[in-house]
Amino acid sequence: MTNNQTENHSKKTIAFAVEVSSHNDLYPVERIATLVKMFSDEKILIFIKQPSELALKKLAATGIEPISYRDQKQLLQYISKLKPDLLVRDGINTELEDTEKLKEIVPALVHFDDFGEGGKAADCVLHTLYREIREKVDPHYLTGPSSFVVPEKIAAITSTEDEGERPHIVVVYEGSDSENLTYRTMRHLMQLQIPVRISVLVDPSYAHDIDELNMMALSRRNITVIQSADMLETLLSQAQIVICAASYTPYKVAVVGIPCIVISQNETEIMHAFPRDQNGFIQLGSGRKLKQSHLQNAVMELLLHEARRDRAIRNQKKLDLQSNNHYIYSMLINFAHRTPKTQAFLVQDHTKKTPRMIQ
Repeated sequence: MTNNQTENHSKKTIAFAVEVSSHNDLYPVERIATLVKMFSDEKILIFIKQPSELALKKLAATGIEPISYRDQKQLLQYISKLKPDLLVRDGINTELEDTEKLKEIVPALVHFDDFGEGGKAADCVLHTLYREIREKVDPHYLTGPSSFVVPEKIAAITSTEDEGERPHIVVVYEGSDSENLTYRTMRHLMQLQIPVRISVLVDPSYAHDIDELNMMALSRRNITVIQSADMLETLLSQAQIVICAASYTPYKVAVVGIPCIVISQNETEIMHAFPRDQNGFIQLGSGRKLKQSHLQNAVMELLLHEARRDRAIRNQKKLDLQSNNHYIYSMLINFAHRTPKTQAFLVQDHTKKTPRMIQ
């Protein structure tokens, strides 16, 4: 085989297609941006549906100019023309018909967090937001903590814990926070009868009046409201306790290792199986039904009982999330090359990494 033939044989094209809605956080974009940087010998394409300025900013660090598309029809046109060896989809519950059409063009399809019918036609579906109760699914659906891609900035955090006199509580609901749990959580925390410092991180896509939060903060010297897209890493490095939703944020917390209280934004989040006690979290259930006493008791439990804090951190750290990216990269490379190892890799390697979670 000549050098040119070898190059043609090994050079593969991998396409990533991501879609995010206004009420979700931008983790699917972070996930794509993180994975893209891991490939050096492949041609990479990024497609994004009607991107926001924040989404484009996160993708800018990849050095690849994303291709914007309007709808499934236009994506199909692009894919038909460019013919990638692997298409990775993220941020959407797909339709069976749409996936089948793409399958006629692309040799391999991998989906992240696809709970739609289209996942049945994909080669692999990785469920990071796997659920507590779910029907038996096909073997190509892989669930568990090992499917979480760790963003670079999160991986680089060294937890220093705040050295101030007051314990530091960080409140963060990434995304638009449709139920305004930021306000509700902040209001309940203000009634704590112990000295604490509270940082409230507000997403740029926050759907409510931030002035209400600022007015509450003005009444207490120990509360700071921050609206920013790039302060999470700084705050996680300082926090003694994090309070967040039951979506992707608990994974970011677990990478660092911080006692965490989780409040679900909707019925779907209540079913998410990751942010539970066995993984180092206190799950308080629905934010709509959140009682002040329950939140305050959870905070006091973590502040007063060192053994409880240590157990939470230990359970998070034993998940070994830092090793996920290499595992997922290897999986995608196998799919792009369609090597004989692909199916065995899915079963054997995933079982080794998370034997409790494979379904």
